[in-house]
Amino acid sequence: MIINRNIWTVAAWLVAKHGEAAPKVVSARIAKLREGEVENSAITSWLQVDQAVHELTRAPGEGERVN
Repeated sequence: MIINRNIWTVAAWLVAKHGEAAPKVVSARIAKLREGEVENSAITSWLQVDQAVHELTRAPGEGERVN
């Protein structure tokens, strides 16, 4: 899945603001959205933010370089 620049911008902001807690913050937001009556596209966007946040907060694997 290709994630657009706006999603990465939101994800980077969330990581800067919440640090290691960012994945939990996003998960809570998604759960709250699922409880309400919102457009499916809103949930889809937050799922993409979730994926980007996890990518930004994960530790590099063995042999991976960080630029």
